[in-house]
Amino acid sequence: MMLFPLLASLLTQPVFAQNTPEQPAVHASSTQTTVPQHLIEPINLLQKMQQAFHHDNYELSYIHVRQGMIEPIRLFHGVVDHQEVVHRLYLNGPVREAVRRGHQVVYYEMGKAPLSINASQLPGMMETLANISIEQLTANYDLLASGKGRVAGRSVQILRIIPKHDSLYGLYVWLGSQSGLPLRIDTVDRHGNLVEQLMAIGLVQFDTPTDWMKKLASIDLPAIETPPTPPRASLNWKLSWKPEGMKIISDNQHRLAITQQDVNYIKLSDGLFTVSVYASAAPDSRILQGDLVRQGATSMHSVVHNGMEITVVGEVPPQTAALIAQSVKLVANPSQSNTQESLRD
Repeated sequence: MMLFPLLASLLTQPVFAQNTPEQPAVHASSTQTTVPQHLIEPINLLQKMQQAFHHDNYELSYIHVRQGMIEPIRLFHGVVDHQEVVHRLYLNGPVREAVRRGHQVVYYEMGKAPLSINASQLPGMMETLANISIEQLTANYDLLASGKGRVAGRSVQILRIIPKHDSLYGLYVWLGSQSGLPLRIDTVDRHGNLVEQLMAIGLVQFDTPTDWMKKLASIDLPAIETPPTPPRASLNWKLSWKPEGMKIISDNQHRLAITQQDVNYIKLSDGLFTVSVYASAAPDSRILQGDLVRQGATSMHSVVHNGMEITVVGEVPPQTAALIAQSVKLVANPSQSNTQESLRD
C-alpha cells in the first residue's frame, strides 16, 4: 500500500513553523579521548548536527544535484514515544518513498511490493554524517570550521571534512546556526570541484511531532524480510590495494537479479563512503577491456583481467575505482583471500 494518498491529504492543511528550543553544544572535552584545540569547534558543530538530526521534529525540503540532474526530496522527521519516525518522499516521477521507524526501514515504489528490512538509517550522506562516530571520522579526515554563510534564508556555519589521502572525496557541510541541521552538503574532489550536492530549499521545525509522524508511528508496517545467508565466496581472490582507511565490512556471494549470474562480492567502507567490488570468472574468450562511468559521486569501473571480470561501484573518484579494480588478484591459498583479510581488519 502506498503512503502517498494519506500524506497528500495532510499536506493540504496549513503548516506553521514553531520555535524549537536550541540544543546545547556538546563540549569536545566530553569525548573519551583528548581533543586537540583546533578540533573543538568543528566537533561541536558535528555533534550538534547529530543531536538535532535524531532528536528534533522537522520537515526538510531539499534538492539532490548530480550530473546535471536535479531531484526534489522532502524529509519528515519526528520522535514519537522516544522512537524516531522518518519519511522520505521523492517528489518527481513515479511515487517513491521510504519510511524508517526505529530499526525498520520500508521502501515503497509504485508497481512493486514494499521491501522491509532491518536497518538503523536510510541511505544518503545526511544520514551517514548523522550516524558516524567522531573517532572514525577524524581517523581518516581533518575537520575545519570554515566561516559562516546563508542557505535557504537561514544563517549557517560551514564545516569542511578534508580527506587525509587523495584517493577519497571531501565534503563541505553547511549547518544551520540555530537548528544545527544540515542545509547543504557538497561532495568535492581533491581539487575542490563539485561532484554532488544536497541543498535545502525549505525547513519547518515543530515543538512536537506532527499528526503525520504520529500516524506513521502507529500504522502496521510490512514484516521485515530476512534475506538468506549468502554463501562464502567461491573464488579465492583478494585486493592488493584499497584506499587508506577503508576496511572490508562484508564478504559473500550474490546472484545478480538481471543476469542471474553468481558473483563474488565485498564491501569496503571508512564509515563515510562505501565501495562494492564484484568479481566473477571470465570466459576464456574475453580480453582485457575497461569501462568507466561516473554519476555524481558514484563511480563504476568494469574490467577483465587475471581471468576475472571485475566491477567496482562506489562513492570514490574514478581513478580510485580503477585502482581498486586493477588490484584484484587470484590467490592460490584460501588463507590469503578477502575472507581472511577481513578477519584481520
